[in-house]
Amino acid sequence: MPGRTRLACLTVVLALAAAGAGAGEAHALILKRLDYESGNFRQWTAVQALSGEARIVRAPVRQGHYAARFVVRPGDSPVAGGERAEVMALTRESEGTESWWHWSTYFPTAFHPNPGAWNDFTQWHHTGHTCPSPVVFAVNRYYSPARLRLYLNTGTLNLSNCRASYVREWNFAVLRRNRWYNFTFHVKWSSKASVGFVQLWMNGRQRIPLTHVPTLYAGMGVYVKQGFYRGQSSLTTTIYHDGLRRYVP
Repeated sequence: MPGRTRLACLTVVLALAAAGAGAGEAHALILKRLDYESGNFRQWTAVQALSGEARIVRAPVRQGHYAARFVVRPGDSPVAGGERAEVMALTRESEGTESWWHWSTYFPTAFHPNPGAWNDFTQWHHTGHTCPSPVVFAVNRYYSPARLRLYLNTGTLNLSNCRASYVREWNFAVLRRNRWYNFTFHVKWSSKASVGFVQLWMNGRQRIPLTHVPTLYAGMGVYVKQGFYRGQSSLTTTIYHDGLRRYVP
């Protein structure tokens, strides 16, 4: 990326990451808007939740007029040994695609992550089989206090046991409730470490520098999912999301 383009990208990214409410968008091309501002889930391809467990709300809101609330109760929408309330959009990112994603997430007092399993709140799912998603934002309860985590499970995938050739994670922030977290995620999609990379800002501060890693399973693309997906639990968990969009500065 040329130096001037890199500087322009960084300027817009930092404005978006700090504000979380559209600042800098006059200088950005929005490729995909999934920000709930339609007042329903029509921006999304599908809702994967029981009736009422995924709902458009007017408060709390980070930008615009609407956000989305997701509630997961024991037994909700069971899949692959877990429980979920999610929305998904077929964004069709594939080998060589470069993406900038921005969104905000609110963890209320009623956010109760599973203490002994996964707690995913935004993920890019692969286009192939039912193995774990290659790129996942989650809450890691193995720390005290809990951490926000970016987890990669990428490269060559063994379909017999769902093990990938590359695994890496960053526990990049402590989880605090009753506040908005504004994320800006820069990713180059590739199953090759020499091509793919990730970069992350949260609340205007860089949390993960540009790091070359594989970000796809070989031969597959990805699509975005948001909400909450966890291992089976006796807890009821509530989370809010707002402002998801993919853009190019």
